[in-house]
Amino acid sequence: MFRVNKGVDRPPQVLGIRGMNFLMVLGGAAVGLLAVSTFIMIVTGWSGMICYGTYLVGLIVLYGQLVRISRVHGERGMARTQGRGRQPKLIMVRSSGVYKQLRHEPKK
Repeated sequence: MFRVNKGVDRPPQVLGIRGMNFLMVLGGAAVGLLAVSTFIMIVTGWSGMICYGTYLVGLIVLYGQLVRISRVHGERGMARTQGRGRQPKLIMVRSSGVYKQLRHEPKK
C-alpha cells in the first residue's frame, strides 16, 4: 500500500505522511474518537454496540482520509499544510521607511 524507502544508514521511511506522524495522528484520533463515543454512550444511554460501531466506522473513514491526504500532498504535504496555516495573513507596516527603502536603488 505504501512505498518504503530505505537510504544508506537511515531507518526505513514510509513515503507519504511519514511513519511516526501517521501513527501519531491516527493514534490521537483513535483515542479522541473513543473518548467521544464513550461520552455519547454515557450521556444518551445508547448501547455500547451502537457507539463502538460508529467509533470503528469513524476510525476507518479517518484512515481513508489520511491515506488520501498522503497520496495527494506527497511526503511532506501535511507539514506544508500546517506551515501555511502558521503564516500571517496580513502584515501591517505603520512606518513609511519600509516603502522608501523599496524605491531606493542600491549604489553601484
